[in-house]
Formats: sequence, structure tokens, C-alpha cells
Amino acid sequence: MSQTPSRPPRIGFFGGTFDPPHTGHLALASLALQTLDLDKVLVAPVGLQPLKLGRPATPYRDRLAMTRLALAGHPRLELSEADAPRPDGLPNYMIDTLRRLRAPLPPDAQLYVICGADAFLNISLWHRPSDLLMEFPFIIGARPGFDLGRIANALPDDISVASDDHPDPQLLTLGLRNRHGRRSRLYLLPQLQHDISATELRDALHSADPNPSLLPQAVLAYIRDHRLYRNGTP
Repeated sequence: MSQTPSRPPRIGFFGGTFDPPHTGHLALASLALQTLDLDKVLVAPVGLQPLKLGRPATPYRDRLAMTRLALAGHPRLELSEADAPRPDGLPNYMIDTLRRLRAPLPPDAQLYVICGADAFLNISLWHRPSDLLMEFPFIIGARPGFDLGRIANALPDDISVASDDHPDPQLLTLGLRNRHGRRSRLYLLPQLQHDISATELRDALHSADPNPSLLPQAVLAYIRDHRLYRNGTP
């Protein structure tokens, strides 16, 4: 009896500063993993965030260590150093990172970008956003009640909302089309229950102990042991 051929790989890429990694990050990665039936999610702290140049950040080695601790016990959430600091000191651009990750994969593999709705609202400021959206489908997590129309309004000028040629009735999707007729898709997850501001969390770490539900215990212990986020700065 012949076996059913295995499906093409489905991999999520979740990049960000993760300063610090918190339970909201874990919730979004897990929700994307389950909803899209991904094989794994690569969680990649960024070396130098292009949109945050000039802002102080916790050293990469500490953010990497905290993210490793946060992912413990989540076997399909995998720490990735794909966005480690560049040797030339330049910012890390997501499209370059994703193309490097895709190169060794089978031609039919699918690589998804995972991000929160608030981050996506700045997509037009990202490096080569139109190429990014056309080459890699996005999975966008939003809080209940978030106005999903804001997602469409945030698209670059040369990308418009289009009908979805192959809609999945189990998923909320948004079809995209660029001026050359190329198509892509956004997957919308409007049921994310966590609303955590990293800035407010860092302020709480500076002034007092934060709500223990906001940080994995191992991450909080690392922050205390290494005396991070003291005096209001990383």
C-alpha cells in the first residue's frame, strides 16, 4: 500500500526585539502554530532593529538567553539566531533574513511571518515592505475588538486588497495584490487574549515587580540575576 506523501514544510518566523520576551510573545507564537498547523515557529531576537536605531536595547546575548528560557517547554517554538547582529554592524532587514532561511528549503515549502497587529500598522516603514508582503504570507495576531480595517489601511500604496482565490473557511484571510498582478495573503488571528506593552513591562521592572503572569518565571529570574532594566534603561 502506498503512503500519502508528506506535505510541504510549513514554518513560521517570529522576529522582534524581545526586550524582554514575555507571555504575550508565547501566546502569539503558539496561536499561529496551532491555527495554521505549522511544523514549527522560529523565534529570532533581532540584532539591530532598523526602526529603533538610536534607542538603547538590552545586549543581544541577554535577549537571546532570555528567549531561550522563555521557549523551554514549548517543543515546536525554536530559538533562532538567524537575525543575530551583523558583522558589519548594519541593521537586520527581515526580507534578507527570510530569503536566507528560505534558500535551503524545498521549493514548495512555505515560510510565514508572524507579527502582532500593532507592529504591522508600521509595515510601510519596513525595508522593502511590498516585496516582503508578496514573497511571504503574514500571520497577524490581534486583540479581540481590534479594528481589522486598520490592517488594510496600513498596506503600502502599491498593494491593494484583493479577493482570495482559495479561501479557507476555517481561517480569516485577506487577499493581497500588487500593481503587477502578483498575489499574496494575510492570515488574521483576532482572538489574541494578551495585551502586553514591552515598554510598560520594562517600566514595571524598573519600579517594582511586574505581574507574574506577564513573564515566564525563568525569564524573571534571569532579569533579577543579571540586574537588567535597572534605572529605567536596559
